[in-house]
Amino acid sequence: MENAKSPSRSSGWLRFVAAASVLLLVVAAWYAYRSRTENNDLINSNTVLKTQLDSTHQILQQIIDETRFVKDPNTTVVNMVGTQVAPRSSANVYWDSASTNVFLVVKNMPKLPTDQQYQLWALIDGKPKDLGVFDADSSANDRVILKMKNTQKAQAFAITIEKRGGSPSPTLQKMQSLGKMIQSQ
Repeated sequence: MENAKSPSRSSGWLRFVAAASVLLLVVAAWYAYRSRTENNDLINSNTVLKTQLDSTHQILQQIIDETRFVKDPNTTVVNMVGTQVAPRSSANVYWDSASTNVFLVVKNMPKLPTDQQYQLWALIDGKPKDLGVFDADSSANDRVILKMKNTQKAQAFAITIEKRGGSPSPTLQKMQSLGKMIQSQ
């Protein structure tokens, strides 16, 4: 009788160990799956954050370069004021005749219909030179800083409204802003 009861006790113990092993295997598999999922989520988050950091770094570098340009003693600031057609329009041109770089800071230019754009001109010996087209919306304290085409010379700068894509010559009836170079003597 003792021999008959003994295998039954060991078989109960084996069942308990087997059940515990299966339960442990299920818990380990769940933990591994959860860890892998969290790891993949962290890798994806890290990739997104790295992309955002790179983008922010590029923007910061652009701001540093523009600030350096604006503070450069060779840079001339031309204050552009509104004309009779658009008395509230205003902008500033930052121009370095040595490097020929031109930046435009739009202060107050209303949004245009989609078929029109603003166009910046440099006036050189009485002749206009195209420095590029741009869109602007002066709502809610927006400030637009734009890199325009370079120019070696200029006596004045003007902004006109032209058809989208620009025009080979300015439409003087639609001149919005004008700024003349201050001649140092």
